[in-house]
Amino acid sequence: MADQNNVGEFGRTLRCYMRKLQRHPVFLGWKRPLRAATSSLPNAWRLATQRIRQLPTAVIVGAQKAGTTQLYAYLTTHPRCFKAAEKEVDFFSKHAERSIEWYRSRFPLRRIVAALQGQVLEASPSYLPVPEALHRMKSVLPEARVIVLLRDPVSRAFSHYQHYRARHLEARSFAAAVDDELRQNATPPVRGIALRHGARPMLGYVARGYYALQLELLLSLYSRERVLVMDSAELFADTNAACQRVFSFLGLERYDIRPGKVFNRGYYDERIDPRVAELLRSHYQPYDELLRDLLGVRFSWMIADHLAA
Repeated sequence: MADQNNVGEFGRTLRCYMRKLQRHPVFLGWKRPLRAATSSLPNAWRLATQRIRQLPTAVIVGAQKAGTTQLYAYLTTHPRCFKAAEKEVDFFSKHAERSIEWYRSRFPLRRIVAALQGQVLEASPSYLPVPEALHRMKSVLPEARVIVLLRDPVSRAFSHYQHYRARHLEARSFAAAVDDELRQNATPPVRGIALRHGARPMLGYVARGYYALQLELLLSLYSRERVLVMDSAELFADTNAACQRVFSFLGLERYDIRPGKVFNRGYYDERIDPRVAELLRSHYQPYDELLRDLLGVRFSWMIADHLAA
């Protein structure tokens, strides 16, 4: 038994080091030209046939680090749910300078989708916290169905930070990063702030958790029946049930999901400082109250806080 435990621990440590190596800037820099070379021919074909391709009928817009990769991977196993050329197309946020032709080229051929009366799914969590991206999405995909996964904002912020640390994009401690962002906070818990012309993106570790402000804008652009908001805790507690809920929302028949691989699992040495967690919990309280009032729903982290109190 002791030997098995040692082997298991060695395996976890090895996976941790391999993940760190794969995220190192040197390794990523080496992969970019290789990836560009191997994808050039398929991309040329996609652009040549973009006129006969189907734009998305459904988009997972976020939140980042809330399980969007997991949900997308499971949903696209459905025989009538089609995926994009890559999970995060990021057209309306990071690639807004590109053409609609390029965007359309990332999706499957229209005749194949039509033959199965299918749904075409995109998942780009960069859209939700960027007001301009949501406006662009509405102009291009006015009839799309929109799916939102929300995670405990404290856990989400720490996972976001760890994501950057693992990729050598963040040198500060989490406490310092949070302190810097809170001191510069320009997005108070005030309804309508994201509806204003020129509203600022909410891209920081903390600001991405201002869900009510982001959803208020989304719900002003898409009718409530076209937007499904889910707690990521549901996805991980009962993956199959969560996926059936989404299939129903998309008008697809039941297709049982057997949970398997956990995508984007983080292997982190650091644990969140309880004092920083408590600071964030207090900071998020008015934003969470706005979210509860907006949707009429208590999410898992709100219930947990209520019971703890």
